[in-house]
Amino acid sequence: MPAGNPPPPYATAAVVIGVQMKYLAILPLALALPLFAQESGRPTYGLSVQLNAPLGDLRDDTDKQVGAGVSALVQWNLGGGHALRPRLDLNVFNVSQYEPSHSNYRESRNLSAVGLGVDYLYYLGGTPKGLYLTAGAGVTRWDLSYTTSDKVGNTYSSSYDSNKNTTSLGLAAGAGWQFTRVIGLEARFVHSPYKAFDLNNPTSTARTDVNRDGNFLQVAGTFRW
Repeated sequence: MPAGNPPPPYATAAVVIGVQMKYLAILPLALALPLFAQESGRPTYGLSVQLNAPLGDLRDDTDKQVGAGVSALVQWNLGGGHALRPRLDLNVFNVSQYEPSHSNYRESRNLSAVGLGVDYLYYLGGTPKGLYLTAGAGVTRWDLSYTTSDKVGNTYSSSYDSNKNTTSLGLAAGAGWQFTRVIGLEARFVHSPYKAFDLNNPTSTARTDVNRDGNFLQVAGTFRW
């Protein structure tokens, strides 16, 4: 096109139509945002206190000891029985402590998990009360520690200390019952794999990592405000 000449009418029309189509494309989203905000409302905050029954490899590594934990929760109710619930979890298994009588030797093992994730909840009654199903995903960091110590005088001095840290994807699914706006009860299966060293020979210098399933059944009392 020669410099200084105006663009042909069809080119101008195409530009105008293109701009209009862009606005039309984002119009449904613009209309949906206020509706979403109206449905979801303000979030509710809460916490859960839980007991964790280990399964599979985790059951072996924890000497069948039940763990405990606490979680911080934030829940957005989206309407129609749907809800999203970000969560921060801390679960601890006080695995074992071995201290033979008439001896200055002691050994202990501990396993803990810190997780950050999001749950999806569906209330079968269509409102955030009564029976609901839940599924979630997140990231979990496992910390395994093994320590041996000998008694020197009136105190114990560490003679061997080893730690193993693992970060993995965690998945969960379960069901619960919201009794009141504040109090609920929930049970869910959690899968969060981790790596460990051979606990049958923990002080070996030639040990290799082993993969563990990290499965446990969690029963939690939930509290929201």
